[in-house]
Amino acid sequence: MAVAMVTAMMVINLLVVGMIVSQARDHQLTVRRVETIASFYAAEAGMNMSMREMFENTDEDGDGWVGGISEDSNPDNDPMLGNAQFFVSTSESSPQGPQTTITSEGRSGQAKRTMVSSVN
Repeated sequence: MAVAMVTAMMVINLLVVGMIVSQARDHQLTVRRVETIASFYAAEAGMNMSMREMFENTDEDGDGWVGGISEDSNPDNDPMLGNAQFFVSTSESSPQGPQTTITSEGRSGQAKRTMVSSVN
C-alpha cells in the first residue's frame, strides 16, 4: 500500500512539474510576440515622425537632421514608445531625380524591426 501511495505521489508530482514547465514556455512565447509587435509599432512611429519632419522641414527632435530621428549613433537617447525604442536614418540618392530613403528601426527586448521607405 505504501509503495502505491509513493508511486501515485511521484506521478502527480511529475504532472505538476510538467504543467509548470509548459506554462513557462508559453509565457516566453507570449513575451516574444509582444516584443515583436512593440518593435514593429516603434519602427512605424519613427517612420511617421521622420516623414512629418520632412514635410514640415523642421528638426523636431533636435538631432541636427531633418528627417533623421536620433540619428547620432547613441542608443541611450533614442525615443521610447512604451518599452520599445526607435531611431531613423535618412540617405539621399538620385537615380531618377531627388529621392530620400528613410530607414526606421524599432527595438523591444530581443526583437528588432526595420522599415524602409523612399520619398521623392
